[in-house]
Amino acid sequence: MNEAIQIALEKSQSASGILIITLVVIEWIVLFLTKKIESHKEGVVNILSYVLESIPYIFFGKILILGTMMWVYNHRLFTLGYEWYIWVLAYVLYDFMFYALHFLGHKVRFFWCIHGVHHTAEEMKMTVAVRGSFMIFIHMPHTILWLPILGFDPFMIFIIELIANLYGLYEHVSEKLVGRQTWLEGIFITPSLHRVHHAKNHKYLDTNYGETFSIWDRIFGTMQVELKDEKPVYGLMGDSINGESLWQIQIVLWKELWSDIKTAPRFIDKIKYLIMPPGWNHIDGGKMAKEYRSEAWIQDEIINTHNN
Repeated sequence: MNEAIQIALEKSQSASGILIITLVVIEWIVLFLTKKIESHKEGVVNILSYVLESIPYIFFGKILILGTMMWVYNHRLFTLGYEWYIWVLAYVLYDFMFYALHFLGHKVRFFWCIHGVHHTAEEMKMTVAVRGSFMIFIHMPHTILWLPILGFDPFMIFIIELIANLYGLYEHVSEKLVGRQTWLEGIFITPSLHRVHHAKNHKYLDTNYGETFSIWDRIFGTMQVELKDEKPVYGLMGDSINGESLWQIQIVLWKELWSDIKTAPRFIDKIKYLIMPPGWNHIDGGKMAKEYRSEAWIQDEIINTHNN
């Protein structure tokens, strides 16, 4: 492992972590002074979740992530340089990988138990960006792990990830500070588009998976703009989790999965509870986000037709 790369990586990650916490605190202070914050306790839980999810990276990050990326890079298919267009290409491919892993986080229940922690917040603010699961090291590192096989220097990928994470932090800014930016939505995931992603309104479920670019959502049909008459309501469907409890947001989704697995009579159904989308069940197939969303839009059409 290249010692210079390791040292540079540690310094860049430390600087990024300090910058993220600083920006989060600044927004928190602004919301407090302007009396636009709803729950300080939820913000504390967000920060504690960030500490919790960081622990595996501290102990295993160098070996499992950087080590794997260096091994992959040593077996790369191509050798790419450091020209500006290579950086742009790497960023675009990184963002596509984020879209794909994010999509799986919503469509595979095992991964939803990890990613769903991020969606338990009931108020949008920057601290939500760092609200993650203690198991996130199983899921999201795949966003970057395999890109070096194409010839991208692992250090380049880490720098790109840091930049993307900072943009992701901005996406979580409170709607009380940043409104809708329609002029950016054609290319970028804006705070408004990401607020839609966090909403539990049926019309908004499972949309806007991109981190930086909105092009992937447009290509794959998962794009949804914020509607003027449909304010996003944040959190998870149902009321089984208290978003202000660190224990509940980290554990309850796993407990519910385990309970469903135990009640399934057939082995194949137990496996399906792991790989099928949230909402699936072995009794009647359940009801998933796509159906809730379709019903909401149909109901809206019926109401509009009736009113006209």
